[in-house]
Amino acid sequence: MTHTWVGIVLAIIGLGIMVLVHEWGHFIVARLFRVRVDVFSIGYGNRIFGWKRGETDYRISVFPFGGYVRMAGENPTEELTGAPYEFLGKPRWQRFFIILAGPTMNAVLALVLMWGLFIVGMPVAAYMHRPVQVAGVLSDSPASKAGILPGDTIVSIDGAKISNWEQAGSDSLIVPGHDLKVEVARSGRTLPLTVSVPQNVADIFSILGYPKERVIVDRVDANLPAAKAGLKSGDEIISANGQTAVNFAALQDMIQHNPGKPVDLVVRRDGKELALTMVPVNTDPGDGGGKRWVVGYTHLLDTVHESYPVMKAAQESWNQNVSMVKQVLSVLTGLFTGRVSLKDLAGPVGIVHMSTEAAKLGAAEFIFFMAFLSINLGILNLLPIPILDGGHVLMLAIEGTLRRDLSLAVKERFVQVGLVFLLAVFGFVMYYDIVRLFPGH
Repeated sequence: MTHTWVGIVLAIIGLGIMVLVHEWGHFIVARLFRVRVDVFSIGYGNRIFGWKRGETDYRISVFPFGGYVRMAGENPTEELTGAPYEFLGKPRWQRFFIILAGPTMNAVLALVLMWGLFIVGMPVAAYMHRPVQVAGVLSDSPASKAGILPGDTIVSIDGAKISNWEQAGSDSLIVPGHDLKVEVARSGRTLPLTVSVPQNVADIFSILGYPKERVIVDRVDANLPAAKAGLKSGDEIISANGQTAVNFAALQDMIQHNPGKPVDLVVRRDGKELALTMVPVNTDPGDGGGKRWVVGYTHLLDTVHESYPVMKAAQESWNQNVSMVKQVLSVLTGLFTGRVSLKDLAGPVGIVHMSTEAAKLGAAEFIFFMAFLSINLGILNLLPIPILDGGHVLMLAIEGTLRRDLSLAVKERFVQVGLVFLLAVFGFVMYYDIVRLFPGH
């Protein structure tokens, strides 16, 4: 329960910062074009507290998930006075830049966050910069069905040369529902293989196989078999059922495909090797993965600390943000083509859960998650849906093409349709957010 409250607090803080930056973008460009800003609010609903400086009321409102800037003369239902500071009295190109400034600042925030992370340094998986040598493949996985074998080295994906696992996991290469043309080096030969990527991609390990990495125990659930067998945080798992432990995913796969059968582990602790036996139980451990066979431990990712000089960090930040943009656009494209379902999207409850999980992994993971969320917020705001920034841009584009303003009735209907649509999507996503909390029901 403590972790849940931590996730809620962190989600509110993170979203508050993103909304603040987004609205500040609108605000600063509006002031640049001499538009009067009456309200700058973090949150919606009634004003809790704030202060007034100049013509602007800076406030914190009741509902923290969102915010807005209210400009003079922006409501088309109100009669314009002709004052030079009114939003709708400004040229369309100025209104365009005011609207675009919010999403732009979200992109800038993501770039700055990632730039700072790459300068300070952050832990990355130790295998990420190693050649893509496959230590093993998961049972019944796309990699297994495609014929990828332990010992293979993946050298190219869809014609793109691959030198390490980071490149192999690029979102621009692995697209749900698409076949991958993969070349592997095996016994001195290069073999072409085809991997069919499912709609619901679990992770890169199911698609390409998994790398070799140390399996170090992180947390042990006191109520499950691993703790009762004597497994402790910090133990390194050397072997399971006589097979060398080369990856956490491989151990999980073995447990699932030998349901209820004893697991004999050899672990290294304080320089000594110990033998432990535990019998998996079929239950929901509460980690979002649903009911399955578990022994009750999580692993600590084998990481190395990675940092860059200032200019190199800027380049890496740009590359990472481009990758995140491609990932978001891939999901949006999938929604329109049917490859991705609305059920797979995360709403406020999902964001809280992901904030909690990211915070558990450390400050760097949480900041990375916030950068990704900021990119999401910026792109989603640019969708051509009424009441979103993209809807306003669309309306300006239509009016610019027609060279006249749309009628008030058309604008009101435009906004009503957008509001109903967004409320329906929000309700649908929230419903499945909550359903995921109770997988057994």
